[in-house]
Amino acid sequence: MPKLRMRGPVVALVAMIILSAGLMAQTGEGSGNVYGRSVDEQGGGLPGATATLTGVTTSPLNTTTDERGSFRFLNLSPGRYSVTVALPGFTRVTQENVVVELGRNTEFTVMLKLSAVQEAVTVSSETPLLDSRKTETGSTFTNTELQQIPTSRDVWNVMQQVPGVLMDRVNVAGNQSASQSDFVGKGSYQSTYVYDGVNVTDNGANGFSSMYFDFDAFEQLQVATGGSDLTLNTGGVAINMVTKRGTNDVKGSARFFYAPNQWQSSNTPAEVKALGSDFTSDRTRFIREEGLEVGGPIIRDRAWLWGAASRQDINLTATGQTNVDGNPLHDDSTLENWNAKLNFQLTESNAVTLLYNRNDKLVDGRSAGAERPQETTFRQRGPGTILKADDSHVFSPSLIMEAFFAYIDEPYSLIPLGGIDNQTYFDENGIPHNSYRYTTITRPQHQVNLQGSKFFTTGKIGHELKFGFGYRHTVSDSFSAWPGDQVFGSASSGVAAITRPANTKFKMNYYDAFMGDTLTVDRLTANVGLRYDYQQGANLASSVGANPSFPELLPAVSYAGDKGYPITYRNFEPRVGLTYVLGEQRKTILRGSYSRFVDQLRNTIYQVNAFPRIGGLYYDWNDANGDKIVQPSEVDLTSFEGLYNRFDPRLAPLPPSAIGPNYKAPTTDEIIVGADHELFPGFAVSAAYTYRYITNLERSPYIGATINDYVFGSQINGTVTAANGQVINFSEPYYKLNLADQPTGNLYTNQPGAFQRYHGVELQLVKRLSDKWMLRGTFGYNDWRQYLSASSIYNPNNLLGGTNQNGGLAVPSDSSNPFFDSKWQFNVTGLYQFPWGINFGANLFGRQGYSDPFYFRVRTRTSAGDATPATRFNVQIGNVDDVRLDNVYQLDLRLEKSVAIGPANIILSIACFNATNRNTVLSRDSRAGDVDERTNTFVAYDLFNTPLTVQSPRIFQFGGRISF
Repeated sequence: MPKLRMRGPVVALVAMIILSAGLMAQTGEGSGNVYGRSVDEQGGGLPGATATLTGVTTSPLNTTTDERGSFRFLNLSPGRYSVTVALPGFTRVTQENVVVELGRNTEFTVMLKLSAVQEAVTVSSETPLLDSRKTETGSTFTNTELQQIPTSRDVWNVMQQVPGVLMDRVNVAGNQSASQSDFVGKGSYQSTYVYDGVNVTDNGANGFSSMYFDFDAFEQLQVATGGSDLTLNTGGVAINMVTKRGTNDVKGSARFFYAPNQWQSSNTPAEVKALGSDFTSDRTRFIREEGLEVGGPIIRDRAWLWGAASRQDINLTATGQTNVDGNPLHDDSTLENWNAKLNFQLTESNAVTLLYNRNDKLVDGRSAGAERPQETTFRQRGPGTILKADDSHVFSPSLIMEAFFAYIDEPYSLIPLGGIDNQTYFDENGIPHNSYRYTTITRPQHQVNLQGSKFFTTGKIGHELKFGFGYRHTVSDSFSAWPGDQVFGSASSGVAAITRPANTKFKMNYYDAFMGDTLTVDRLTANVGLRYDYQQGANLASSVGANPSFPELLPAVSYAGDKGYPITYRNFEPRVGLTYVLGEQRKTILRGSYSRFVDQLRNTIYQVNAFPRIGGLYYDWNDANGDKIVQPSEVDLTSFEGLYNRFDPRLAPLPPSAIGPNYKAPTTDEIIVGADHELFPGFAVSAAYTYRYITNLERSPYIGATINDYVFGSQINGTVTAANGQVINFSEPYYKLNLADQPTGNLYTNQPGAFQRYHGVELQLVKRLSDKWMLRGTFGYNDWRQYLSASSIYNPNNLLGGTNQNGGLAVPSDSSNPFFDSKWQFNVTGLYQFPWGINFGANLFGRQGYSDPFYFRVRTRTSAGDATPATRFNVQIGNVDDVRLDNVYQLDLRLEKSVAIGPANIILSIACFNATNRNTVLSRDSRAGDVDERTNTFVAYDLFNTPLTVQSPRIFQFGGRISF
């Protein structure tokens, strides 16, 4: 295995041991719970019985049943356990196969019979799959599913199997796993990533994960999409990942997977072939993964250690990506991960866990494309680190406390392959050469979390009082600049851009507190609670240097930062959940919940920084010597042509944008009703309906501009033809600002009177692995629309994405095209274990094609000149979903053969991804044309309808694994 770099894991572990001193409470590494009840033959509760839990992931744990005969074991690592219940004068009963899953509550009843001699009785049947305490929607995936169901081996591809979650891409064999997928969950673009209890969400990057993951490190993975759980901080998708840990048995594995180009088919659509030999479908040059993990006891029943290391290489050539010199462009990525986890059972009532992770993403050729020659692509480097120490303490059978401290450091840089000394230039076709802008970023985080549970009874009602507090602090420090002397020229427009760097520093604080009670009365369970979120964002002091060649135009500037916090969210969020168990066999559960969520603060605060982006000024440029490089003497400083990046850097240190008064977090009110039914042990079906009402929608109009400042420009008429032959005749007006000075900043505020509605139905069928087979089938229906008042429309244009369409589909801004807005989706996975160690797995996915609305681009000019547009916006033609791309389907298959040799098990596998070799066009250039306000004529765009991405061809992957 290639050498992996790491930084002092031993030192890191020692530091965490020191940090954990004095901390109280939490296994927080990701866990499930066991709730049981001991009863006599008449069903009456038996207080005072001793319950003992045993398993390979923990030392024996003991507790005593309360006055209702109830007992519980909380915060258990996923796995199988046994519980023995004993009471003098009764039989001694052991319940085996107590299955604990991440984020779930395992519930069962143990019946003890009167006996003069304490006989031992063993019950070997699995505990029920249903969970009467849970009102959340989503899915939990076991290690068996993660390893034996063919997927692209990343968390985003697993999320695709959850109803209500729509992804922005189609991943074949992992060829998209080196970049994070964007996604929507039940109409929300919020996301939360939790890794062994640590929130690794990078809100400085709009809610993406701050790291990439070692897929083989996961013991289980849970995806939650809604419900009344008080720990859910948003109405979006929460991804909860728990890694493996050491046990009393030494266990480990080593693996190797390889998918070479030679094992790849061809599926280039005819319309792509017609574009020429330099325009091809996505191609995988090779995907290779290797790794190992091992864990075991340091002191049996007392201390355990587990560690893992992995490397994944993903080397691609993508659609249309042929360099201007005829050589194919390469996007070569490597993902590295180191993990270490140390568990201590200090006493029977106290446990400590220490976690270390080091991860890195190394890319050569990021952003490669037909319009980005190799020297302008990025070299990305990290690495990142996670340190965590947590402690769990059982003060009594009725009081349990948890706490942890975590530190995350995830720096990275994007440096062009052409270096930071070569000046960039753009040729006549607008293609950059020599180099490109570069960026360096650091975003350290600190987290503290405290939670607890208190159990008591009042009459026949059982109570579990839950309470918690969390704090997360993150600082983002980002620097971006154009290379060389920070000047570049454009041969197509004859202008030069004189720029100054962006040096953006800001901080965000997240506080949360919650308290709730779970009340149980026979068949009824009620979860009632209140959550409070307090979020803050502020810019920090920073400075930028002068432009080296034109310091008189753009001198050095210092910015003092914000006084106080311009963005502050304060929100109370009630949560209520009810479940009721039907039937004598208790195999049917009715569920209902009401929840309020607020969006988590993302990086909006940087928009009101003095240096939000690279700032610059355009001037006429005459390339006198023809070298395509801008020299100061070639720039006409008397011919100002506009602003680069649409804000005036000469105003600094005054921020160009501002936060509006009473700026609030978007709020989601959610109602879920549903039912679960266990057809037979380990096989359950569920159905749920979700309604969401989202208010405090955000908007960012130009500062000083109202809808009354827009004047009619022209009515644009034309005809466009979709790729499927659909002809659309359109007549769309456009409006332009009638202001003496073009605005250069935005006001970030809420849309008055605007809201969104979401309706969703989800169906799931889940069978645990038993009798040599397992199955998971899901179906989701989604529909969410926006509703606007007259006061909420600040721009009369039909902007791309239907921003101003009342009752239109609610989709993201024009940064996403096409829009991931399928009305329906399904996913079916299955595994069958044949004799002779042969296993067969399959994964079938399908969804409606995404909307791909056409648009034309309008350019309005400055009063100073015509060369450079002062504003540019996209006017949508018709409705968002007038045109949809083709429906998407993908079938993945996997066959493996295992051979036992002594204590080792050798597994050889072959997987086939996109087995039917479908070649669906996933996105197209939907820019139908351009309109210039000088002529008000529609000019068709040559690349209109050109395929941008195509479903990658069928490819085979060989795999080998040794486990022991």
